[in-house]
Amino acid sequence: MATLIGKAYAQKDYTFSAKDFENEILKYKPEKRENVTKEKFDYGVMILNETAKSVKNNPLNFNLADYFNVLTAFTNLKESNANIQLAFEKFKNAPGSCEYFIAFEKNINNNSAYEAIRDRFNAQLALCKSGTMTMLFDLEDYARKNRLDLNLVKLIRAIELADQKFRTTDQAKQKSLDLKNQQQIDSLYGSYHTYIGKTLVGEKLAGTMFLVIQHSNLSMMEKYLPIVHKAVQQEEIPLSTLKMLIDRVYGLKYGYQIFGSQSGFGFSTADEKTSQEVKKKYGID
Repeated sequence: MATLIGKAYAQKDYTFSAKDFENEILKYKPEKRENVTKEKFDYGVMILNETAKSVKNNPLNFNLADYFNVLTAFTNLKESNANIQLAFEKFKNAPGSCEYFIAFEKNINNNSAYEAIRDRFNAQLALCKSGTMTMLFDLEDYARKNRLDLNLVKLIRAIELADQKFRTTDQAKQKSLDLKNQQQIDSLYGSYHTYIGKTLVGEKLAGTMFLVIQHSNLSMMEKYLPIVHKAVQQEEIPLSTLKMLIDRVYGLKYGYQIFGSQSGFGFSTADEKTSQEVKKKYGID
């Protein structure tokens, strides 16, 4: 049975509880299993660390993205089946999860790391696609409660939905929407001269601009990389988004990535010297 070391859980066989899951995640220090590569272990630990930073070590701050990140960490760390299933349950029950189920269909089904939850994922995905699961988002209530510009919230929400509309079903149609989204993001940046993040559109929509950039071309990614970097420094979006964009840019440009966030693209891992240079450039420990 697990024991407490200081204030952190640090053992291979620790079983999480549904009731105190968030608190336990923030205290958890995983140990490397023999059947887990160093790359996978480091990636899983990085995700857990970034999740703790994202929620500011407050268990009440966990949202949909955080639960998905924990699930991804658990699958890479090859946690016990019970822990992986609990992480999946937390993710599935988080508000707005259908959008993630649809968006990540290809990634889940093409990545062997998710084998333990693939059947449950596809069962839930079928419900989402059939419309059985709701994806309602009261924009007026959201904007009012967070004191946001409703028109900007509506526009960013429309961009977010367009970003995922045909991504798993029709790439030609999705490319057309992506180009339109990119033009809208360029226009918004021209008007606001800053990343459209938490301050302007709240927590739920803070990642939309990043998604459009991530799904654009190398030229646009490079243009917005310093802007995303600044947004992370200003806590408009989590550090994990910057790491993902750095990996995508360096992967497309040089064929290697720094943080290992771009699985499935065939990018190699940068050598230690290059990795340290890039981390130093962006002030990442």
